[in-house]
Amino acid sequence: MEPVLTTLGIDLGTTNSSCAIYDGREVVVIPNERGSRTTPSVVAISRSGEILVGESARNQAVLHPDRTIRHSKRLMGKSGLISFGEKMIRAEEAGAYVLARLKADAEAFLGDEVKDAVITVPAYFSEAQRRATREAGALAGLRVRRLLNEPTAAAIAWAWSTNRNFGEDVQERRVLVYDLGGGTFDATVLSMRGSECSVLAASGDNTLGGIDFDALLLKRAFDALESQLGPGSVGSDPVLGQQLSELVERAKMELSVRETASVTLPFVGAAKGDHPSWLVTRAEFEEMIAPLIDRTMEIVSRTIEEAGGGGIDRLVLSGGSSRIPLVRRRLVALTGREAEARVNPEEIVSFGAAVFAGLSGTAAADGFKVRDAVSRTFGVEIDGDDFVPLIAKNTPIPVSRVRAFTTVADEQSTVEIHVLQGESKKASENLSLGRFLLSGIREGKRGEPRIELEFSIDPDEILHVRAHDVDTGVAHAVVIASAPDGERKTSADRLVSLAARARDLAAAAAGDRSLESELRQTAEEAETVARETAGYAGAAVPDALAKRAEAATWTLEVLVAELESRKPVGG
Repeated sequence: MEPVLTTLGIDLGTTNSSCAIYDGREVVVIPNERGSRTTPSVVAISRSGEILVGESARNQAVLHPDRTIRHSKRLMGKSGLISFGEKMIRAEEAGAYVLARLKADAEAFLGDEVKDAVITVPAYFSEAQRRATREAGALAGLRVRRLLNEPTAAAIAWAWSTNRNFGEDVQERRVLVYDLGGGTFDATVLSMRGSECSVLAASGDNTLGGIDFDALLLKRAFDALESQLGPGSVGSDPVLGQQLSELVERAKMELSVRETASVTLPFVGAAKGDHPSWLVTRAEFEEMIAPLIDRTMEIVSRTIEEAGGGGIDRLVLSGGSSRIPLVRRRLVALTGREAEARVNPEEIVSFGAAVFAGLSGTAAADGFKVRDAVSRTFGVEIDGDDFVPLIAKNTPIPVSRVRAFTTVADEQSTVEIHVLQGESKKASENLSLGRFLLSGIREGKRGEPRIELEFSIDPDEILHVRAHDVDTGVAHAVVIASAPDGERKTSADRLVSLAARARDLAAAAAGDRSLESELRQTAEEAETVARETAGYAGAAVPDALAKRAEAATWTLEVLVAELESRKPVGG
């Protein structure tokens, strides 16, 4: 019996994305409508309102950069909206357009509907970023079966390409995955034995990748070309600036295979008859990016140490920026290992996600097991600015931990629980993930009440917190989905965004007058509550208003999800 081809393995990348499927025998990386095996993670909107994704969007960016969104992955889970032509959208919506394009390409290639997906994320993604990725999948009409860490997917791809029958390989190997993509970096050490893959340690930097190398090259190219054309000649022309960005990115890739590359702007200056050019050597480029590569090597060294030290048996590279010769030389010097060459670094993540999707939970898995680990330490603040860890970094997941706490004052009826992530012993030096109150606890002398706090992390590395007063039975449970301080979505921002989307989608519900009316009424309520909430400017929002905001948000999310499922964006 042939397996059902319904679950995609998707690498939603910062600069490029790809998808693949495992049919029980082979992994197929699915080509897009242009025949390419990767799709630029670029979204644009034309003057007529048509949504463009991939190459067509990237081509439009030269003439209409204000109607184009690039690198939205770096904005996942963060506050604020992105300008998109005449409207504003969230990063999750931009990601959904890319995912919908991949879904449509897969359906055209397979000749069958695709409903499910395993989507990969950087190992160092926060809870907010992971939830945003799940939301993007839902908006694209996909059921996200699992969020899989990108380095883990790469390791699975390498193992499958080396030995397709995992169970026959009983020798344990320590594998280092160096994942340097367009916008993020992860270093992960895994133990692989037969059909079992366990993460030993992972670290990363979500703001380090190939686009940072591009920025360094762009600055040099900009200065060199403006010195030839005159001050302000390039900077004052957004079309020229976008064209220069494209040329610089190509030059960066060229320097991975050649010693020199040139950046030439055709037909500019001197009545459009000049072709100013800038030549850059690989040595110059490597000097520019050396401090950033040093940062990745420091993370690699720390990750190997956290994994227990010792040697590395295999080195697996992932992400297009891992092709840079300086990266490979530094890794050989650090680990004593040459990189494995069986899988294309640009495709290895979607390849591994497809294998995971195809084997997980099936008879063909033959004991196939993948255990990721927590990328950060999670805990709570207690009196005196102390941080108490509940789940330590690199703990295998899923995991649950319970710890008892008590009150700090007599007759205390409420406790505030402040959830944090980080490695410092001081709470103030760690990142705040959220706060909530447990009210109605037994009043008594300081230290008498017993409050049990349970932290659980699911396979997607999303944190669930439950507080329970042992004496009264009062309990409160939350899913921590906030971003760190400074990145948290305000209720007002979220409501305005949802209300705008609801109004956009109301026309799609024209055939269902009840649904259309509910959409419009809830959108109006959301906008009213948003204005009132915004008026508090960071001060505590009254409970009654907070409940109205929560109710409006929940209702809009349900309605929007229902309409999106009827007509996937960008499909």
